[in-house]
Amino acid sequence: MKTLAYFDSSHDFPEEIAMAAGLAPVKILGDVKADNAPADQYLQNFLCPAARSMLTDALAHSGSWDGIVVAHGCDITHRGFDIWKKHVKTPFIHWLNVPMVYGTASAAAFFKKEMELLVRALEKQFAASITPDKLRAAIKESNEVKSRLQRLSALRATRDVPNRDYFDACVKAVTMAKNDAAKALDEAIKDWSARPAFPASMKKVLLTGSDITYPEFMDTLEEANIRAVRDDLSIGERYYATLIPEKDDPLDALVEYRFSIPRPATKNPPDPRTDFLLKAMEESGLDTVVSQNVKFCEPYLFDTVHIEKIMKAKGYKYIHLEREFSPVKDTQAINRLEAFIEMQGGAKA
Repeated sequence: MKTLAYFDSSHDFPEEIAMAAGLAPVKILGDVKADNAPADQYLQNFLCPAARSMLTDALAHSGSWDGIVVAHGCDITHRGFDIWKKHVKTPFIHWLNVPMVYGTASAAAFFKKEMELLVRALEKQFAASITPDKLRAAIKESNEVKSRLQRLSALRATRDVPNRDYFDACVKAVTMAKNDAAKALDEAIKDWSARPAFPASMKKVLLTGSDITYPEFMDTLEEANIRAVRDDLSIGERYYATLIPEKDDPLDALVEYRFSIPRPATKNPPDPRTDFLLKAMEESGLDTVVSQNVKFCEPYLFDTVHIEKIMKAKGYKYIHLEREFSPVKDTQAINRLEAFIEMQGGAKA
């Protein structure tokens, strides 16, 4: 099966269109262990290191992909497309524009038109026929993966599931063929369901902020005796919080899905994002929020002021970290998190 890679900072790329074209969609995650020097030829080193890592990944591995779609998420994905188009060697590259405001009639019409352009571009490039029936079948397949992730997510709060295990499951969902991902997640459901009860020594929190693209940061939380049992990340709940609805027009279904998922900091207004976080805290019985942004990730850095004010006003405990993009053990972050949890009374909430 041919592979279509995508650079997407906010979960804006409609994988189901690629699937309907007979392609395997793969999210570009970068490699935190690789030197960003290749990307730094074209991007200033004070820009988001995760985005630079994804460009480095594309420069190194585009030969194994049959095409790339860049979906507008943050400013780096927006302005960086021209660099990708010029310097990344690929037989196909397409820009998918995405509305910055979710939920309005004009935004829905705009996004649907952009998806129609993507459909025509894929059909032309890959000699494919993307029919409504094929889109519906792809949506069903995608929902099978999302529903399994929902079941796994629920186990985070009751079973001994390390943060890294959850992260790995979410990565499989966006990097493997959906049939293979569903099988892998079925095995995880069986495994996690049989694990011991949630450790009393661990603190349950909601995790929010920048996308986490490498497991080492999840290990940082683990070492501080913190387990993220809820989140709003795109390699996380944003991907599976809601299923794609069944509608006569599958593109309308994809628009509705996109507008119903947890909102990233790159979209306006910020209130729906806050609403999701507050609902998650209430329904999960949590009292603590861990917020983080990778260095130079300005949308989440700006947004955290708004989120922190509201969370604290509701009586929730809140800590924000600005982290390096690095696999190296962050002892300072671990110490800060441990001290924060200890000041709040430890793991028992």
